[in-house]
Amino acid sequence: MSPTRLGLTPRGQAYVALTLILLLATFLRVYRIDQLPPGLHYDEAFNATMAYRVWTGIERPIFFTEDLTEEPMAIYLTALAFALFGETTWAIRLVSAVAGILTVVAVYWLARALFQSRRVALLAAFTLAILYWHVNFSRLGMEPIFTPLVMTLAFAFLWRALNAPPTAEPNARRIGWFILAGIFFGATLYTYKASLFVPILASAFIASELGVTRQFWARHGRGLIICASVAVLVFAPLGLYLAAHPSEFLERPASVAATSSTPTLLDNTLKVAGMFFIRGDENPRSNLPLRPALDPFLAFGLIAGVIASSVNWRKPAARLLLLWLSIMSLPSVVTDFAPHFGRSIGVTPVLALLVAFGLAALGRWACQTRGRQIAFVVLLCVGLTFSASMTARDYFAGWGAQTGLFESFDVGYLALAQRLRAQPAAVALYLSPVEQQHYTIQFGLARRDARSFDGRRVFVVPPPGARIAYGIVTREDDRTRDHIARIFGERAAQPVETIRDFAGNPYAEIVRVEGAPRIAPQKFVRARIGDAIELIGYDRAREGNTLVLTVYWGSIAETREDYTVFVHLLGALNPATQSPVWAQTDTRPGRGTFPTARWQTGEVVLDEYRLTLPTDAPPGDYPLAIGMYNLETGARVRVLDASGVPMESDRVLLERISFP
Repeated sequence: MSPTRLGLTPRGQAYVALTLILLLATFLRVYRIDQLPPGLHYDEAFNATMAYRVWTGIERPIFFTEDLTEEPMAIYLTALAFALFGETTWAIRLVSAVAGILTVVAVYWLARALFQSRRVALLAAFTLAILYWHVNFSRLGMEPIFTPLVMTLAFAFLWRALNAPPTAEPNARRIGWFILAGIFFGATLYTYKASLFVPILASAFIASELGVTRQFWARHGRGLIICASVAVLVFAPLGLYLAAHPSEFLERPASVAATSSTPTLLDNTLKVAGMFFIRGDENPRSNLPLRPALDPFLAFGLIAGVIASSVNWRKPAARLLLLWLSIMSLPSVVTDFAPHFGRSIGVTPVLALLVAFGLAALGRWACQTRGRQIAFVVLLCVGLTFSASMTARDYFAGWGAQTGLFESFDVGYLALAQRLRAQPAAVALYLSPVEQQHYTIQFGLARRDARSFDGRRVFVVPPPGARIAYGIVTREDDRTRDHIARIFGERAAQPVETIRDFAGNPYAEIVRVEGAPRIAPQKFVRARIGDAIELIGYDRAREGNTLVLTVYWGSIAETREDYTVFVHLLGALNPATQSPVWAQTDTRPGRGTFPTARWQTGEVVLDEYRLTLPTDAPPGDYPLAIGMYNLETGARVRVLDASGVPMESDRVLLERISFP
């Protein structure tokens, strides 16, 4: 191999070119990764939460059963990133960025083996480096991006094992390639649900070779058995777990499976076919909504690649490319919300390979004279530059400028949780209406405790003397600040911090209050419900034909019981129902959002109940009764009046409602 005028051999030139491609790939995947995507999406935060547990040794499972289940590879690698760089959003996404960059290298290596051409391999690597679809998922701290990396390496090792010249490769080395292929085929199943189609692809390719290539099994049967055996061994720990817990294995696939009817599958097939050229994924997390997977130049290259592969279908490389494109598109065909770029992520390497193969075929056809060669190279460079600039523009200027990303990536939740975490340690935190268990909230709070409730349905007053900060998503909850003003005074209800969305509109605020709350219901009752709850009193209001009852519950002691509250309007026997109950509402506190098992000692819970009054009730006075019961057993909770005397039927008679 002689050196060129620049002093580099062709191999050296290829390595320089590949290095430049990797620098471009790195820039597109790392530039402003701490800002784009903004915030932290729920699924990213789930990975971060699980990674923290792995990192700190709280748990290290082979399969994660929360959030509709998840494979372990991304989470364990994120745990490693936390150990190296700390628990940051940047570290979460760096793991995916590195996986994306390595996939560019893997595609080069596979293309080099498939096409026996460094130029085509470089073209494939460049295509993947600038592919918007792959760039987008390389910047998300989620698991799909690992499927293209691991499956590309698996096929690269398999191809080398199948095509190693006997004179150049000792048999032991060929067996080594088969072993490595088996390791990576088994490892794909630790990445993402779409990887379940990788064994189908591998089997289909081997079956096609058995049907087309003479003596294929005689030459490679032993190696293929070794490859399959190694893959099974690698998958065994996860496989044995899933075999013992089949419901967990099927939970997510069952939740996203499309209707198996022919029209639905045909419609999905057309949508998936069109996602490359016409209409892509509309989810802003996965794509610039509706942007096709390929820009016009790369789409032209894909068409050329599919045609070239179809014409050359007798060649194993062409068959592999066509099978790969077809089979790895199926996860989106057989599930809902097609086209779904996340579930089709395994297609991204073959898109790069097909584009490179197609453009190379066009080059061989067109470049029959020196002038044509120069013209083709110029057009190729212009086209690739156009594609790269389209990706950069669409991601950083187009997608990155969308105000809707504020909601899509839970920017407000993350900012609210982080600002609550920054409150002084002595301040008790309350959060409405989002749950503290929301993974983005958990990440932002960094394990600082916050009491969550849904202020649209219930209000929680902390124990007397506590310093409190209420974090309120005011865009969703417009009632909590009114409750604060009523209980703590109008001055206390003024926010100390306001969080705004990307358009500058208020989204959330933090209200900090101190001092004794003013618990002053319209009517005091002071009845005791069981051993842990006091009915302090209530407010009553009328809205047309609806009676609105705001009940003040006091938490005397903590309880594990999850009680249901009943409010009954009683009277003579109702002929329609053959019951003395003329109107009723039965619900857990906060309409199920703040159950009694979560109440803490000293808290006061303001809970609203709405009772639709009957229009056909005979004239008279109708007692209004309230109490609690255990939903599982139906048994009512014992009720004592203010003097400690048991109350009849374990209920409190509040007042009488007169009709008409």
